[in-house]
Amino acid sequence: MKIKNIIIVVSVLLNVVFGFLFYNETTKKGPVDVGLSFKEAVRVENYELAKTLMAEGRQEHIAEETLKKVNEVMSAGTSFKTYELLEFDNGEMVLLNLTPDAKYEIQDVVIVPDELKSIFK
Repeated sequence: MKIKNIIIVVSVLLNVVFGFLFYNETTKKGPVDVGLSFKEAVRVENYELAKTLMAEGRQEHIAEETLKKVNEVMSAGTSFKTYELLEFDNGEMVLLNLTPDAKYEIQDVVIVPDELKSIFK
């Protein structure tokens, strides 16, 4: 009887742990989610909320003036693109344009010209 109770308790605990892990995995924000949240925060001029989406330590590097300018140039229609930058030890860079779905397949490959590399540093 004691072993049966232990098995039941372990089974319940495993279900709770797996449920928690599944919930965390399915509620993670992807690049498009962050972009949508940023756009909405800037659209309603909630710049403090927009700054919470920025990496720690980078908030003070992006001025409120920049966010105001984003608001000015923003339009209703928006497309979201996901890119991955490959930066090699020799200083060369390659930009991968990824598909918008969760599979993240490569749609295009661009070798970054020298005059544009400073954008990514």
